[in-house]
Amino acid sequence: MGAKKRILWVDYAKCIGIIAVVAGHAINNVSGKSLDVAYNAIYWWHMPLFFMMGGFFLKQITFDRAGWSYLLSHRIKPLITAYFINGSILIILSHFFRQQSWDYTFLYFGRLIYGGSTLNNYLSVFWYMTTYAITVFLTTLLISFVKNIWLQFIIAIGCFFLGVSLQDVTFMGNDSFPWNAQIALLAIFWMLLGYYFFKLFPKIHWNNKLIFGGLGLTLFVFLIYLYAEGKLDFVLWLKSSNIHSGFQAFIIPPLLCLVVFIISEAIERAGGFIPLKFIGQNTDIIMFYHRAAFDITTLASFTDNWYFRIIIGLIAPILLAWTIQWLKNNRFKHKTTVQD
Repeated sequence: MGAKKRILWVDYAKCIGIIAVVAGHAINNVSGKSLDVAYNAIYWWHMPLFFMMGGFFLKQITFDRAGWSYLLSHRIKPLITAYFINGSILIILSHFFRQQSWDYTFLYFGRLIYGGSTLNNYLSVFWYMTTYAITVFLTTLLISFVKNIWLQFIIAIGCFFLGVSLQDVTFMGNDSFPWNAQIALLAIFWMLLGYYFFKLFPKIHWNNKLIFGGLGLTLFVFLIYLYAEGKLDFVLWLKSSNIHSGFQAFIIPPLLCLVVFIISEAIERAGGFIPLKFIGQNTDIIMFYHRAAFDITTLASFTDNWYFRIIIGLIAPILLAWTIQWLKNNRFKHKTTVQD
């Protein structure tokens, strides 16, 4: 049985999303009003985008041994395994590259277990992995247990606004919940939306998508203008659970994600672009290692700036992904040759 054919516009959407993630981290804490506006505009949609795409390939499960095995072993276990393996690698890498004490390093392993907003530096984006795993688990249960679609959305919307209300609630004296679990309540809505959107999107006529895309881009530019002029107070910093206006967080991200999906299909229709496809197929490794790659820019004074961080934050993990793929391909060829 052959491998499943990849859906190219999904790869391009993932590419756009991961570039936004790298850019957002690269310009963080860099002074300048234009960069501040860009930073917040990126955060309006880039993580909701990944949660929505997480819903694209969800499957309903049966509540028997096979169903639970699929959900826990096939979907959740790889996410948690990747979280701890790559997190441990990066903690050790940070220890030596940043010359941190062993006390700090051992304590960081404890923070890796707790997760969420306690993670910083190389692991600052790792909150997403655990929140994503929780969201996949809960959304899968939702679409499997609750058969009525309207009821699914009522529950998901209720969870969304419950998550917004919990942003100022502490957990046993900590500012954040373990694994940023409260953010999963918001993400259930985005993932459920993605689950049904993926079924609907191919049925929408391309001309209508162009109209939606044009209107969405216009809305995005208008929102950026309002924010720059101080007339819009919309912040969506999911890791720190800092959300200004739950209603805006409910409406704006899905609309902007729709624009990204339409742009991604436009790229596919235009013939595609192999480098963008490769980036989209390796978003995990870029997500994991781009913060560590930023430290490469500190080796020389002229590279120690935000735009070089974007470049290195993409190129270094891409080279790592390419190397891993090359090694896998050559190992497979070697095995095939030996068997022949």
